[in-house]
Amino acid sequence: MNKLYDIRQKAKDFYLKYDAYITPAAKALVTLVVLLAINSLIGHSEAMTSWNIVFIAVLVSALLPWSAITGIAALFVVANLYALSWEIAAVMAAFLFVAAVMHYVFLPGYGIAIALFPAAYFLHIPYVIPLILGIVGGVTTFIPAGIGVFLYYFIIGIQKNADYFMRTSGSGAGTLERFPQIFSVIKDNKLMIISIVAFCVTAMLVHLFKKLSSDYSGYIALAVGTIANIVIFLIGGFAADAALPYVDIFIGSVISFVLGSAILLWLSAADFNHTEYLSYEDDDYVYYVKAVPKIKIAAKKVKIHDITADGGGADDIKKALEALGEIEENERK
Repeated sequence: MNKLYDIRQKAKDFYLKYDAYITPAAKALVTLVVLLAINSLIGHSEAMTSWNIVFIAVLVSALLPWSAITGIAALFVVANLYALSWEIAAVMAAFLFVAAVMHYVFLPGYGIAIALFPAAYFLHIPYVIPLILGIVGGVTTFIPAGIGVFLYYFIIGIQKNADYFMRTSGSGAGTLERFPQIFSVIKDNKLMIISIVAFCVTAMLVHLFKKLSSDYSGYIALAVGTIANIVIFLIGGFAADAALPYVDIFIGSVISFVLGSAILLWLSAADFNHTEYLSYEDDDYVYYVKAVPKIKIAAKKVKIHDITADGGGADDIKKALEALGEIEENERK
């Protein structure tokens, strides 16, 4: 763990040094992946799939807060669906509005998780999002998890029926027929229901186990959430008699656990290798205290060189300057 902590500290130092460049680049990269995933799923609008528009959206997102990525992704989703059918776009806009209100009331600040679901499914690792939500969020982290899954499967259902909506587009009679068809794409979608249950339960379990006082409770929570996710998909698949990609679910869950552990290592500040248990009492109570120190990386030892009047003064001066530079660097850290 000490080696991992050392790597983590070096990475954090690098990030703090170049934060002004890394953060905008990260926003741009995340936005690019999200928009490419959306356009690959429902790329019906020539304007939204144009590289010029995508490039402009990526540049804009790099200059705005992280939450702006959710708004940009929603705009691309609605615009692509509008190119297919205005009725679908209206239903999607209404759903996104309700989702935004629910998210603002119950879990503000985590709207980007909803936008990341299409990209996570595109990369075949959607299971990592409920794990991360359970680690960084609160008890209501299941809300964005459920909304994100519903949004993805709604888009997938619309895309599977794209030929029907294109064929009936523009006819007056088709308008009355399309609204029932829109809602039928998610009706009896067993995989969507199982996924919503699995992700919501996973997010809540990770949050609950993370609050335990045991050492490495965060990693235990990730393990419990990963196992629960796999078990729920297995039970749900057999109970609903649904053909699920069990191998992909298992592999994706394991990869998600590794990614979640890496993120937890980046966020954690406690060094459980040096945990201490203390006890003391007063007139009324006996107190048992668990003290976990924060992670600290020992500074490298600095060699001191003596400069003598005889014997290679130039080399000694050079070594002394290098040592002085190391001391200043350690003081800055």
